[in-house]
Amino acid sequence: MDEPPSPPFDLDKALAALAGRRSLLIYTHDNPDPDALAAALGLQRLMEHELNLLATLTYGGIVGRAQNRAMVENLKMPLTQVERIDLAQFDTIAMVDSQPETGNNSLPHGHRIDMVIDHHPPRPGSARAPWCDIRPDLGATSTIVFEYLRQRAVPIDAPLATAFFFALRTETRDLGRESTDAERRAYLALVPLVDHNLLYRMTHPKVPRAHFAALDRALRSALLFGDVVAVNLGALGYPDLVAEIADLLLSYEGARFVLCMGQYEDNPYMSLRTEADNARAGTVMRQVVGNDGAAGGHGTMAGARLFARVSSEAELAVTFQDMVQRLLAALGHSVPPGDPLLSLPPPAGGKTWSGRAR
Repeated sequence: MDEPPSPPFDLDKALAALAGRRSLLIYTHDNPDPDALAAALGLQRLMEHELNLLATLTYGGIVGRAQNRAMVENLKMPLTQVERIDLAQFDTIAMVDSQPETGNNSLPHGHRIDMVIDHHPPRPGSARAPWCDIRPDLGATSTIVFEYLRQRAVPIDAPLATAFFFALRTETRDLGRESTDAERRAYLALVPLVDHNLLYRMTHPKVPRAHFAALDRALRSALLFGDVVAVNLGALGYPDLVAEIADLLLSYEGARFVLCMGQYEDNPYMSLRTEADNARAGTVMRQVVGNDGAAGGHGTMAGARLFARVSSEAELAVTFQDMVQRLLAALGHSVPPGDPLLSLPPPAGGKTWSGRAR
């Protein structure tokens, strides 16, 4: 990773500033992934151990991806959907693996925030949090929280160790993607503590029919634009299917970038993946989306949600065409006709796009 090292964070001072607080609400980003979930669980453990601070974990959206659901279910994570939260009941508000006003979390715009812990590039809204620990040079937010627990000698039991380990594996793809020495140290420290039977159940869950249906649509409709693979998944069973399919398609030998798009409850979602070391996927995604949505990410992966709602396959197809053209322009590519990834006919009633602007 090429981000400059983060300045040292004074954990002792930050904890002392929260003395006397009684209730903590911890936000993850919407549709949370293992890194967000493990970081939230670890922060809850830190606050309860060090300050006897009662912590509640909340999220917006859904936990849709099979591995993420397996993590929540097997760890019996105490999550509360944001619709059931009364913010007035909490004297401390924290956010992990996300930042205020990014569009990917359910904290009301402009609301006070006391703690922000993240590994993505800093956003202006985070500066108002007294506890602001943002380290874009690291590969996972869980690494930051794990370091907190180690620094304060907070006991880490097998379930929490398994959560951290699973987060590091998925976020860095077994330390092969954007990992640093900090991730490697955490990984090695956690191995003896992990419940490997529990880890197996989280790593190899049963997947719903929607997963295979989306994979079939992806393979049949994926288009190649040189080293860019683009796919319109249409209606999604859950939002993070776009990320799941993008990860799978990145294994195609000709792919340097993968853009996957779909629609969940009239909201268009996108995921961008790349293996290029200096690609800065988050920067590219924000350039592609511009003012039309909320986008974020870092070196090799990024996501976005567009503000405009789409109510039909035709509207989504037009939006997809626009986003692909923007991506190719951002990468300095021409816009040739898209070549099908597979020489299979599209699904019955499906539509393909030639790649030519109209």
